[in-house]
Amino acid sequence: MINDNLDYQFFKVKNGKPFFAIVNLEVSRSDADNEIIEDYSGEGWITQGHIESVPNNGYEHWKKATIKGLEFAFSLSNEKWKVKIKKVEGRIATDTNPTIVGFVTILAFCEQSNLNLHSDLKSKLEDFTFNSWNSNNDEKYPDFFKLEYHN
Repeated sequence: MINDNLDYQFFKVKNGKPFFAIVNLEVSRSDADNEIIEDYSGEGWITQGHIESVPNNGYEHWKKATIKGLEFAFSLSNEKWKVKIKKVEGRIATDTNPTIVGFVTILAFCEQSNLNLHSDLKSKLEDFTFNSWNSNNDEKYPDFFKLEYHN
């Protein structure tokens, strides 16, 4: 069951380009190492104009970006965490790309863990994300540590 109150929604238009994603995480402290549990239950693409929700099979770019975002967020904390990814939604190729998904995952994690994302770091991550539609970067995975895009 998904608790919709845990949805973190991001929508912004910058330089005429849309940036949109919804990420739903269940975050709790862990006594062991950081743990990520992927528990997607979406249906993927249904029909034009509908929000796409990541299913168990497929959307590997978005799934990998979600993991990359969590790995980066974990590095900002001295605590250990258990995170269950319940939902990732967006609109492929028009409003949402892997970098946007990863960035929204970082923001969702910070909100639930009460982790303060310093404004200068947040600005760098936003700039990196807002450049993700340029030069076919929308087809690449984000590296939030180096602020680079990779195939």
